[in-house]
Amino acid sequence: MQTPKGLFAALIITAAFAMTGRSQIYQFSVPVIGSMTMSAQDLNGPSGSSGAFQLNFNSLSETVYYDPVGGTLRQVGTISYTPSATNIQWGETQGAVSGNVTVNLAPSGGNLLSFDTGPQTVTWDASISAYYFDANLWIPSGLPMTGSYSLVTGGQTYTGSFSYTLTYAPILITVYTLSRLSITGYPSSIQLWALGTGYGEVSLFGSPGIVADVKATNGFEMKLSPGAENSYGETGEQFLWSSPGTLTVSNVASGAPFITAQPQSLVVNAYDTASFSVTASGIESLSYQWSLNNTNIPGAIHSNLTIANVVPTNLGTYTVFVKDEFGTASGSNAVLSMYPFIATPFKGAVTYWGKDATFSVEAWGTGPLSYQWFQNGVSIPNATNQALCLISIQATNAGLYSVVVSSALGSATNPPAQVIVEPAGVSVGLYPGVTINGVVGYDYIIESTTDLSDTNSWITMTNLTLTQPVQLWVDTNIDASLPANPYRFYQVLPGQ
Repeated sequence: MQTPKGLFAALIITAAFAMTGRSQIYQFSVPVIGSMTMSAQDLNGPSGSSGAFQLNFNSLSETVYYDPVGGTLRQVGTISYTPSATNIQWGETQGAVSGNVTVNLAPSGGNLLSFDTGPQTVTWDASISAYYFDANLWIPSGLPMTGSYSLVTGGQTYTGSFSYTLTYAPILITVYTLSRLSITGYPSSIQLWALGTGYGEVSLFGSPGIVADVKATNGFEMKLSPGAENSYGETGEQFLWSSPGTLTVSNVASGAPFITAQPQSLVVNAYDTASFSVTASGIESLSYQWSLNNTNIPGAIHSNLTIANVVPTNLGTYTVFVKDEFGTASGSNAVLSMYPFIATPFKGAVTYWGKDATFSVEAWGTGPLSYQWFQNGVSIPNATNQALCLISIQATNAGLYSVVVSSALGSATNPPAQVIVEPAGVSVGLYPGVTINGVVGYDYIIESTTDLSDTNSWITMTNLTLTQPVQLWVDTNIDASLPANPYRFYQVLPGQ
């Protein structure tokens, strides 16, 4: 077997490979021994200006699809790993200047490296009395990395963060999974072996090649690059791994699809676009059906689901069901939630002295929602409902009103809006008098003037107690039919 020269890294192939439908399905999980070495180095530093830590491999889990009629075998699985450390340190001297470098480095994502070989042709090898097949893994996409650094030199400290992607090299990189098959015991079981031991010097390269370039005032310069240099002068990452010998694996009863990436819960603002996705593998072409709160969504039959202009009716629990001819796999529940949002704000009001008034807002969001009303920036005791009800409103209730709507996800504020308290509703007819819309039993003062420019010219005409909600008062002291009489103006004020 060729010595692998590649990194067994985070490998996910999302396409559903079509097979004949005659496949038998086998599953197993076994321990594996090995590690992937992650490293960083100072390109300007002398030998030893680098550090590394390892991702220690723990177990190999696979689903194997074997189709003897079509002559194909496909392996889909994951390798779990545990980081040994994320912090690497070294000291170095550049000329007469020394420095100490600390780098924190870690892969983005979870603790599983996923792979999918796709269907591979099975060929009989009489020399080993077994079948063999191409077990190479292609690396179609990069592995994202995050990190931070600290350079201490000459009493100065420089810190920062960085990110990069380990990208696929422009040559064929091979990493071997199990590559031989014995059908002894078929179909109840099969035997697989030949994972072997491999050492790969380089398979993924950091992009960008320099993730940090720091120059201290004392002349010390650190150019930080991901990976270590191999014997070819290339900079990348390294791995070493092996597994047990021959494995006997049993047939499983169900051939349901295998979900490799579950939908994730989302929190969005009102009218945002929300997108869910699922990645699954199966023997035949896969079909999808998304549901919201256990009700199927019409037309939601793809691996991706996009909801535009999210409103409250879109909130809830989304589930996807993936089917092939062997069965159905149910995705994990993904909850779509919304930050608080004031859909219909309070825009102010004009009300009348002594009447009841109600101010309200309409708010959206994943609840429960709580409310707090304010007058002139001061919270109103017990004003904690969607609507604020004021009984027999008084002049002191006038001012700027606002409300804050909150949930566990955040808050939204209704801007201050003006509330005006008028003494009463007043209308003037084609006669010397006024019609008052007020509160029965309330006292009102009616004043008049013939000169609006003189604020001291107002004269009290009467004190009126309303006996009905709408009441007419006529000024009998003036004959409006005489052209010689001056214009007269009236105002209604609260009684004493």
